[in-house]
Amino acid sequence: MMGPEFRRNLWLELTPRRIVFMVGFLALVFFAAAVSGPSYTPYSAAETIYYLIVVIWGARNAGLSIVGEIRDRTWDLQRLSSIGAGEMTWGKLLGSTIYNWLGGAICLAVMLVYGFAHGAPMSAILDLVYYVIVGLVAQASALLASLVAIRRRSAHSRLDVFLYQLVGIVAALGVFYLWQAADPESALLFGKKSTDIINWWDAIIGARPFLLISLAAFTAWILAGCYREMRRELKMRNGPLVWFGFLVFIGLYVAGFDAWLPHAEAMAQWNTVALRLALAATAYGVLTYVMVLLEPKDRVLYRWYGSQVATGAIGRALWSFQAWIMSYIATAIVALALIWWLSAQHAGAWYPALTVAGLGFLTRDVAIFVFFAATRRRGDFAAIVTLIGLYVLIPAILDGIGGKAALPFFYPTPSNPVWMGPAIVWGEAVIAVVVAVSRVVLSEKRAA
Repeated sequence: MMGPEFRRNLWLELTPRRIVFMVGFLALVFFAAAVSGPSYTPYSAAETIYYLIVVIWGARNAGLSIVGEIRDRTWDLQRLSSIGAGEMTWGKLLGSTIYNWLGGAICLAVMLVYGFAHGAPMSAILDLVYYVIVGLVAQASALLASLVAIRRRSAHSRLDVFLYQLVGIVAALGVFYLWQAADPESALLFGKKSTDIINWWDAIIGARPFLLISLAAFTAWILAGCYREMRRELKMRNGPLVWFGFLVFIGLYVAGFDAWLPHAEAMAQWNTVALRLALAATAYGVLTYVMVLLEPKDRVLYRWYGSQVATGAIGRALWSFQAWIMSYIATAIVALALIWWLSAQHAGAWYPALTVAGLGFLTRDVAIFVFFAATRRRGDFAAIVTLIGLYVLIPAILDGIGGKAALPFFYPTPSNPVWMGPAIVWGEAVIAVVVAVSRVVLSEKRAA
């Protein structure tokens, strides 16, 4: 049954005049493409218009769905209504873009008929699923970006709406290039032969079915992210189970691509396990950086964490952990497992030392984000500038003046002796953590 928000958008978007305009315009376009000759077919016209209407225009409408309510000062009334998070998410995502999907459905029908008429029914069906997925990814990513910005209380100018739209377009581009990588006719686009199979966890799988299932799974996770952010916006609490499930999924998914690394097939068995652990740890580390940047660093919440741990209510603290904290813990666990595996297989000291140093840098960088968030209002920008200085500017200066021996102190690289770099990095990390925690406590005392 349609929710009230979705029904309201249907009334607003699908007026008879707009429907007639969309149908008439697309009919003229397809008729022009049919009589223009072999250089431009109805299929290519439908494909181009689908990207324009559903992906580009639809991403803007999705990013504007809540921002428009805030501008019109109606969002607070909707938040106080009895509409649930699921109905609100569905209504905003598909209701605000229902006019785009009307045009997209017509384009999909033309492409499907064209595919069946030219003797490629299976390819037409796979393409149909792909086009639906790329449209959903673009629109859901734009909506998710707007929800994250609203939670951070960012501005909502036209530039911000364009940025939300850009997030959706970039996500759609990623889906497009992944799908084209399995298209036999896309060799010219990539400058090399497309792949027909995917080696994942030592299993040989057809490229198109594998990519289609993967894209569907990631679309589901994006939709789950929209739902969770909508729950937060409606002042509902989210447990950690969904993010924990995503961490398990992304770790297993990324670890299966070890065969795609250079010379992975020629390595010994213990190296294969190490590569899979390294891929999972890298994915978790990237998620930690992304989430510590996106999530608000609330010093009141961190003080609550400390009070819960101090009183022995560790379970309550764990149940309320932010996503970046859970991602960091997952990175540390997998990194420690990698270090243990390398040590047990007598792989030498260089790889364990590099892993220890990488975890130390991640700890230091997270502490820098927390420190600046507790210091100033726009702390994330200051943290990013600081990290650029630590990872790019200072190493470039040292490299220019012949100070390469100090480079292990600024990013993971071999040092002599091998454990000197990790020891110094963890010294930096401990200092950064102590300073960040002290700053959070001091900020809370001043606020009190």
